[in-house]
Amino acid sequence: MKTRPQAARPLVLTGVIIMILGIWGALVPFVGPTFGYGMGGAAAWTWSESHVTLHLLPGLAAIAGAVLLLRGRLAAKYLGAVLAVTGGIWFVIGPTLQPLWASSSMGGTSMGGSALSSALSGLGYHYGTGALIAVFAGYALGSLGASSSRRAPGVSEHDRSDSRLHSETPRVSVDA
Repeated sequence: MKTRPQAARPLVLTGVIIMILGIWGALVPFVGPTFGYGMGGAAAWTWSESHVTLHLLPGLAAIAGAVLLLRGRLAAKYLGAVLAVTGGIWFVIGPTLQPLWASSSMGGTSMGGSALSSALSGLGYHYGTGALIAVFAGYALGSLGASSSRRAPGVSEHDRSDSRLHSETPRVSVDA
């Protein structure tokens, strides 16, 4: 039986969290209204331009990134983390940029309701979801960078520790 190295376990957990957040972000505008968590007054399972561009596409980017983080080789893991960061950032900035491409007749992403309801909808639909995805994907990128720098190709652990020992030894010159 093949076991994962202990250093890879946090990356697996990070990938699972990104996947869950991506699924939530992609599906919330479609299923949220069925349990009273709607935004903009759209009915459940209503397809619109904003649902696709502001929810489904960035959610799918995060999900694809998570799959690459969980199953890919090192280069694919990097691509997965970058894809997930991109999806997370799109959740955050997409609602602000949407007026650039959407016509005014499309309705936009009006949150409506009370101030608390509007704030919770914005966090759950866009900003909180995107920020969490970007944070976890950024952690994955940092983790990948740290683990790959520890595993330089062609250098054994003994050589690496031996070179550290010599690089930390101060050089003293004696002038006679």
